[in-house]
Amino acid sequence: MGPGFTVDASNGVTSAVMIALVAIAAAVVVAGAVRYYRAEQERLARVRALVDSRGWVYTPRDDSLAERLTTRPFGGGDEREAREIITGSREGRPFQAFRYVVIDHSRDSKGRRTTTRTDHQVVWIPLARALPVLRLSPDDGLQRLLTGLGWGDVDTESHAFNQRWRVSARDDAYAHAVLAPHVIEELLRREWWGATLVIEGAVLALVRTGRPDLSTLDASLDRLEALVGLIPPFVLADYGS
Repeated sequence: MGPGFTVDASNGVTSAVMIALVAIAAAVVVAGAVRYYRAEQERLARVRALVDSRGWVYTPRDDSLAERLTTRPFGGGDEREAREIITGSREGRPFQAFRYVVIDHSRDSKGRRTTTRTDHQVVWIPLARALPVLRLSPDDGLQRLLTGLGWGDVDTESHAFNQRWRVSARDDAYAHAVLAPHVIEELLRREWWGATLVIEGAVLALVRTGRPDLSTLDASLDRLEALVGLIPPFVLADYGS
């Protein structure tokens, strides 16, 4: 090399560092994916073990269940899935529990598509007769929207209940009939905190955001069965079909 000619080695060093960082990042992502996959397989194995031990039935996926109800959080999103379905009974009382996945698609100003998936844990039991829709949930924007569309936010004589629950129904008289004093007392139990309850047709559904937690399944079924037993008989007679 002649006088005045130099070689800048820093560009080569910088490129090597960048390549190494990208490789490390890729390795971290792959390792995380492997750990997630293994954890999911272990979780599903525990689900299958519980189902087998109780004599229940496990179905990996049946999206028809995701379309059975239409009251939010059911009926939302662009796509809906029902996964990890457990069908069984306890002391002759049937139930189903499953992972309900709501999928939404959106695009930004540059047309790039983003997909979001929201998991819910659903446990539902049958009712003796089909009833009109009644939704009980924590306060949220959806409740305020429903109120604007004519779904009244029903108040009861219990201030504690009104602070915890937002009640949506087309018929206030029906809602008050269901929310008898002993029903209100039950729904003030701590076990119901953060849940959404839906009565639609011949189904009473308990919904919580997040992936299914089998450690709470028996407790959820206990509470649902207790609640059904507390609904006044005249409600089924007067409003049932």
